[in-house]
Amino acid sequence: MKTILISAASVLALTAAAQAQVQGAASEATTLDKITVTTPLRRASALERSTSSVTVITEEEIRSAASPDLPSLLKHYAGVSISTNGGMGAVSNVQLRGMSSSQSLVLVNGVRSASATTGTSSIYNIPLSAIERIEVAKGPHSAQYGADAIGGVINIITKKGGTCENGKTACGSVTAGVSHAWGGTVSGDVRGQVNGLDYALGASFLGTQGYDFTYPDAWGHEPGANGFLQGAVNLSLGKELDWGRVYADVLASRGRTEYDNAPSMWDPAPFNVVDTTTLSGRIGARIDHAHDWSSTVELTGGADMTRDFRRATPGSDEFETKRYGVLATTEKTFETDNATHVLVGGFEAYQESVKAPAAYAVTSRSLVSGFAQYSLELGALTLDSGIRHDHNQQFGDATTYNLGASYELVDGLVARASYGTGFRAPTFNDLYYPYFDNPNLKPEHSETVEFGLNWQATADTQFDVVLYQSWLRDMIVSSPATSYVPFNVGRAQVRGLEASIAHRFDERWSGRAFLDLREPIDRSTGLFIPNRDRFKAGAELSVAATEQLDLSAKLLYVGARHSNAANTEKSKPYVTVDVMANYRFDEVSSLKLAVENLFDEQYSTASGYRSPGRTINFSYTRKF
Repeated sequence: MKTILISAASVLALTAAAQAQVQGAASEATTLDKITVTTPLRRASALERSTSSVTVITEEEIRSAASPDLPSLLKHYAGVSISTNGGMGAVSNVQLRGMSSSQSLVLVNGVRSASATTGTSSIYNIPLSAIERIEVAKGPHSAQYGADAIGGVINIITKKGGTCENGKTACGSVTAGVSHAWGGTVSGDVRGQVNGLDYALGASFLGTQGYDFTYPDAWGHEPGANGFLQGAVNLSLGKELDWGRVYADVLASRGRTEYDNAPSMWDPAPFNVVDTTTLSGRIGARIDHAHDWSSTVELTGGADMTRDFRRATPGSDEFETKRYGVLATTEKTFETDNATHVLVGGFEAYQESVKAPAAYAVTSRSLVSGFAQYSLELGALTLDSGIRHDHNQQFGDATTYNLGASYELVDGLVARASYGTGFRAPTFNDLYYPYFDNPNLKPEHSETVEFGLNWQATADTQFDVVLYQSWLRDMIVSSPATSYVPFNVGRAQVRGLEASIAHRFDERWSGRAFLDLREPIDRSTGLFIPNRDRFKAGAELSVAATEQLDLSAKLLYVGARHSNAANTEKSKPYVTVDVMANYRFDEVSSLKLAVENLFDEQYSTASGYRSPGRTINFSYTRKF
């Protein structure tokens, strides 16, 4: 903790220096646009009044990044760690604030996307071309979303329709490109509004021959490149009516990934190709009872399906998760004197079912929950509170709650603090996978406290720092001593510091930097939890070189981390540099050259697996 506090003091000192340099420009600063987010409270709220830590990744940031896929994009943000079993299309796990991938909830348009067998989401199968924005709400949000939101929530919001900037009823774009490792991509989208109906439709296809995912000494190594093919479509519809709004969102993606799994004397023809299907959809209606009272009803559905096979070999293994649900909420706003009050009540129910080659004792489960929230805005003070009760057919009841506050100390300087609890539901694999199951498992439970400070020094300079600590009990663990049967005994503690600064130097130059430091401790042993990032730092610099040419570069440093429970082995630290150049011929045509891992750094985020080397993408975009 001493290291974390010293780092916090250092960041504050550096920020003070940056503020001294830009103070003179404050009088010329323009008024900032207000940013609205929906993820932290499961309703629209102002980002600057948030009582929890939220990162918004905009469509412009996605478009200007060198990252070719979602895992590569997310790793450049504080609090987010990514581990991959190879390159594009390989299994990728996302961790928030040192929690595991099954303790970090991933949503698509607010709909759960994780497999009910593994507990993880197929983020590698969600194309960047379909995404309008990403909201990352860090810290426990089980009081809003229920199970698995211990480390936080990543809400992937697909592209929506609406009025075009050029005043046309329809607009869109087409992008085509080539890449190294050898491959190509084509994507297109159209959006607009006709007779009051907002619509957006997009489709994409990409393919790459990839590279060899594993090292020669890794288990199952097969020499040769591991390719990836993916096709995806996304659709959004919405219409404002006299009484409210109706809307629908759908994302469907199908990918085929080759991986290493060499034949052996025990299995002469093991599977080494997987087809992954990701489906997510919702249809809903908002009913406006009055200008300050509305209710929403949504029907949701999703699926995560995989099929493993080997070409020219009969047979396959198929795993399937299907999830259907309903969400109903009502929101009432009222004012008393100088205070604004927001009351939210809601009900959620969904059913999960699984299919697998293994004979699970139970193949479906249902969940029913009720939740309530109260928020107060009184001058410079904002209070948020929430409570939720979940009843799961398998493991019984869980009650979670949160309380947060933010206060604007002086103009532009906002302090925040929050406390929240969370839980993770045992997966079907934890409970019922034959020979490695424990149907008596209890949910994991957590408590988290955080303190943050956000400083909008000028319209061109913003700084944010947060200290947090999480306690986890009833951790689900397994060991050779129990033949890898999972059980509830583990306790963990994660404390950390996140700090970031963004600054626009002038009309051409801008930059940002962040620091991410944490201590993930297994309290039962006093050792570090393996395969958890302990230190990460990044920086980005962008310049409008000419009126037509934009350039940017990103640097990412990730420190060494322990790779086994005994803390006797460590992965090596690594540094990557990404660069991007975008040249606009005119208002509708542009060329983009993006190079990820410019210096071809050789590193690994999962034992035995190579992370992507130098990746080059060259694309042309035409708007209409």
